[in-house]
Amino acid sequence: MQPLRRYRAAVLLMAAALLAAMFSPVLVLQVSYQKTGEVILTRTVRPGDEVSVTLTHSFEHIPWNEYYQVQADGTFLLKRIEVGGYGAGIPAEMDVPTYLGEDGLVHMDEINSVFLRFQWVTSQINMKELLLNGQPVLEFSEIPHHSFVTCEILTQRRLFHFG
Repeated sequence: MQPLRRYRAAVLLMAAALLAAMFSPVLVLQVSYQKTGEVILTRTVRPGDEVSVTLTHSFEHIPWNEYYQVQADGTFLLKRIEVGGYGAGIPAEMDVPTYLGEDGLVHMDEINSVFLRFQWVTSQINMKELLLNGQPVLEFSEIPHHSFVTCEILTQRRLFHFG
């Protein structure tokens, strides 16, 4: 009887090790309330995905769009911004390709600044949308005005994640 118990224990141990090895790391975009940690939104992302934020500048009242690329290490790489002009708080002297687009916005490309996470105080008036690969995933008007939120990319381990 003793050898049978050892055999079962060895099989269970091997099965547990195999199961642990099958868990795949997955990047997850998460927006949560800073004060409570309550999760507002989660979406699976991949390196190269685009996360963008659309808003209206709080003082100048002009469009402001930011475009980030998800990096393999879970950071955000700011690729470009589009703004409705120059004024208070708008970066006018960055040494990056800058041009006026057909849409009437000033485009600033190849910024390449890295961000670990974002921490915002939301505005139902000025903040518009959070988009993933061009598709809206969060309307800031759905969050209470002046909420303290964090947007970050976390690494989770999932069993047999395909996609």
